[in-house]
Amino acid sequence: MVATLPRKLLRSLPTLTEVVAAPPLPPADAPVPEAPAPQPAPAAAPGFAAELATASGAGASASAAEEALVARVLERLDLALDARVQQVIYDVLQEQMKELAPRIRQRVDNAVRKAVQQAVAEEVRATPGRSN
Repeated sequence: MVATLPRKLLRSLPTLTEVVAAPPLPPADAPVPEAPAPQPAPAAAPGFAAELATASGAGASASAAEEALVARVLERLDLALDARVQQVIYDVLQEQMKELAPRIRQRVDNAVRKAVQQAVAEEVRATPGRSN
């Protein structure tokens, strides 16, 4: 791994000069603290992944940076697309309703006419002694 990193990057890496004792482990019956809620990733400048890949020269960190960048872009895109798709659907439905409105009115008119004609005909049949 050391051979794949550029010398400039290797010089900037911190070096461990002291042995640090590990903190003592909590007892087995101690309550486990909850992990903090994940925070959204900060916005990255354009070309962030490419710059990181060039600076480090390591393929693994470049692909991780690219994945992080893609995740942030998809998150932003999700919000923008949601609003745009809702507007497009609204516009299409409005156009369809404009085309459907006359047909709906005509069919409702026909249904009301038939219902009124049928009710009048039944009423006339129900009262045979009446004459017009």
